[in-house]
Amino acid sequence: MDIKITELEILSNPNDYALGELVREKYWDLKNTYEKKIYDECVICGRKSPYTIDTHVDFRVGFIEGAGQGCFLGDNCEK
Repeated sequence: MDIKITELEILSNPNDYALGELVREKYWDLKNTYEKKIYDECVICGRKSPYTIDTHVDFRVGFIEGAGQGCFLGDNCEK
């Protein structure tokens, strides 16, 4: 996760404590945005896949056209 701080933000904070608060606030905003991503689940066993719903099907393992995200674990799928 990359947190970007501009030169203006650095210069506009009066001390390191205030700058640290800014960085921490940006970190939590970014972390909360990242955690809100919705992950696809296997249509067979229901396990959460490592793919978000906005991941193109060409870049997924186990996607079944017409059915949805199949198990990416192969034979380890708990049916």
